[in-house]
Amino acid sequence: MGNSKLMPLLFYHGNFNREGRRMRAVLEREISDGTQTYRLWRSAGKSVVKYPRAENDKYLLYLEINGYLASLRMTDFNLTDICGFDPAAQKLYGGKENRGTWLNAIEESGGYEAVSAAVAEERKEIERYGGDPARQTEYIRNLLGEHVSTYLKSKENGGQTFPDFIGALVMNELAKCVELSAAYRAEQQAEDDARRVCIEAEDKAYCEEQNRLAEQTVLSAIQIIRNGGVLENTTVTFYWNRSNFDVYSLVNYLMRQYAVKVPLRTYHWISANLCSATIQDGRCSDYRYYRKKGGRGSRKFFEYMNALIQAVTTQTAEEAA
Repeated sequence: MGNSKLMPLLFYHGNFNREGRRMRAVLEREISDGTQTYRLWRSAGKSVVKYPRAENDKYLLYLEINGYLASLRMTDFNLTDICGFDPAAQKLYGGKENRGTWLNAIEESGGYEAVSAAVAEERKEIERYGGDPARQTEYIRNLLGEHVSTYLKSKENGGQTFPDFIGALVMNELAKCVELSAAYRAEQQAEDDARRVCIEAEDKAYCEEQNRLAEQTVLSAIQIIRNGGVLENTTVTFYWNRSNFDVYSLVNYLMRQYAVKVPLRTYHWISANLCSATIQDGRCSDYRYYRKKGGRGSRKFFEYMNALIQAVTTQTAEEAA
């Protein structure tokens, strides 16, 4: 660890490192294009990459910017891939869009071994182009330019858009970025609150409308029981909120409302099998049900349906008195 050094991190667990926590880091190398130089670091601890594809795929790279380390969120292998794939593809098969055609032609002419050799040659070219310090420097410079643009936009609008801490670090304006971050979070919170209020209002209106329709179905059913007719055993749904609701078969709901005690077996039969009941002269004269293999009608249904009719009729008489 003689060549390692404690370096402050820009981010710690994904958040801006306000406490100034440091990481023991090893200088991987310096890269330059002749005018711009960058220092790349890695952790001095154990590798965090579970399945490295190569020796240079074990550690994430960090970029030193104004005394801080900012993660590039990639390994040296990834950086080489990003910088080298396009020029390698251009040389070997005229651009990345032609890669499939190139490999298919090689397979047809030489089989699997030829494809393996071609892929190995491609890897070699990617590493040759992608390992060029000037190419890597150009890539990182462009990447930092995007971060700076994002930060400056946030600075111009007072934190209404995302304040990029990497861009602020490049500009050496971390203190200003902290202010913008607070404004941005407040703006996001206000938007979230407004969105939540809107969603709650929409949910309330939806539930009220669905409950109104369910109540209308129940009132229509009561009118059929009072006056006679065919009562369809549809389902009614009553909402407590958008995700919490109760679903009943119409007849069972009426049984509950009018305190007609129905055995559990008959209750389930009504829910699963009853199609409709015909009310005539204050009695249930007939009913229809779904015939399932080996199933049959309910012998007790008439008894409980007539009890319901009696309860509705009694209430109607009491209301009229």
